[in-house]
Amino acid sequence: MLLVIVTGTSLLLTTILVHGVAVLWLFYIGIQPLSHAGSLSPLVRLGWCYVFVVGFVVAHLIEIMIWAFAYWLTGELKDMEEATYFSAITFATIGYGDVTLEGKWRLASAIEGVNGILLFGWTTAFLFKVSTVLWFGQTTEGRPKRD
Repeated sequence: MLLVIVTGTSLLLTTILVHGVAVLWLFYIGIQPLSHAGSLSPLVRLGWCYVFVVGFVVAHLIEIMIWAFAYWLTGELKDMEEATYFSAITFATIGYGDVTLEGKWRLASAIEGVNGILLFGWTTAFLFKVSTVLWFGQTTEGRPKRD
């Protein structure tokens, strides 16, 4: 059981690192347009929303694949297709139950579910802030920006 907890915690920390890099990268490429959001056309604002959403989708897919690789590497799931499917439904906390882990590795799937909830929450918070800046002229102080 200790091996599962250490492995799950290591995977959780790895995916948090991946997500942090995604947040920093998206912030870095978006800071210039976000600082001048009031002068952007609605179509350009929508385009920037797509950039942020697609960036986070890619980050989540990488995080799901990290967990999937671990399940496959441990031999808990027979192939990468099954491991990826299981990881995706676990990370998103859907949990259909058609694919499950045996024995001690079940605890890892619980850790992955917590991991997914946390990272989806982080994504939601970031996208909410970006949306308020892009569409409602909110500055980082939370007050409407005056042009």
